[in-house]
Amino acid sequence: MREPVKRALVLTHTRAEVSAPILADVLTRLLARDVAVLVPPSEWGKHSVLLDTYPNVALTTEPRELEGVGLCLVLGGDGTMLRAFHLTRDREIPVAGINLGRVGFLTTLRRDDLGEGLDRLLDGDFVLHKLHGLEAEIPGATFNADNDVVVTKGDRSHLCSLSLAINGVTLFEVLCDGVVAATPAGSSAYSLAAGGPLMGVDVQAYVISLVAPHALGVRPIVAAPGDTLEVTNVATDFEVFVDIDGQRLAALAPQATLRIRLGGPHALLALLQGDSLYRHFRDRLL
Repeated sequence: MREPVKRALVLTHTRAEVSAPILADVLTRLLARDVAVLVPPSEWGKHSVLLDTYPNVALTTEPRELEGVGLCLVLGGDGTMLRAFHLTRDREIPVAGINLGRVGFLTTLRRDDLGEGLDRLLDGDFVLHKLHGLEAEIPGATFNADNDVVVTKGDRSHLCSLSLAINGVTLFEVLCDGVVAATPAGSSAYSLAAGGPLMGVDVQAYVISLVAPHALGVRPIVAAPGDTLEVTNVATDFEVFVDIDGQRLAALAPQATLRIRLGGPHALLALLQGDSLYRHFRDRLL
C-alpha cells in the first residue's frame, strides 16, 4: 500500500461529451477527500464551465507544477492513456485509467466500479509497472514512442518495399503494408492485430511485426533490450511514412533508414491490486 494521494492530475477523452457525464462525479469525490486537482489547458478548454465550479481544481501550465502529484487519473481509453504517459514522461507519476473507450486495455477501472475503485486508487492500493518506450531515429530527427513505431504505406495503393535488419544482420527484404515495432504495453494494439504476440507489460524487450507481408516465411520477432532494428525503405521512387503512437510525424525517403531501439523506463502504469493486463486480454480482447 502506498501513501494516500493528495494531488492528482486529471486528463479526459479528447471528445468532451464522452467524459462529461462522469467528470463531475470524479471531481466531487476528489473534493470530498481534499485532493487538489490539476488540469492542463486542453481540459479547461473542453470543460471550463464545469471546472470553474470546483474550488479544488487548478490550471497547470508549467512542468514544475506537477511536483508532488501522486496520481494522474485518466477518464478515457487507451488514446488518453498515451497522452497521459507523454505528459508524465520521466516524472515518476503513476497513471491510472477509468475506461470510457471501446477497449481501454491499459485502464484499470470500469465505469461501474468508480466508487470503490477510485477510493482504492486514492488510498494508494495499486501496483506500479515501469513502462519502457521506444527511441526511433531518422536522419535529422529523433522520436520517442510509448506504444509503437509504425512504418506504413499510408493511404496509397502500392506496397512498401522494406528491408529489416537487427544489429546489422538483414533478416527480411519484403513487400508489405508496413512494419510495427511495439513496446510490451503497445503489444496489445496494432502489433497484435498484425499477428504479433501479447507481451507481459514488465518484459524488457520489444516486438516486431509485419503488416500483410507478401511472403509466407515472415514471422514476428521479439527483440532484446540492446537490439537495434533498422528499417530501410529500399524503394527507389516512393517514400513511406513513420507513425509514432498513431501520429504521422515523418516520412522515410527512398533508400533512407529508420533505427529503433528500446528506451529506458519513462512512465508508470498503475493497476489496482489484483488487476492485470492478462485479465484485460481475456476479458476485453477475446
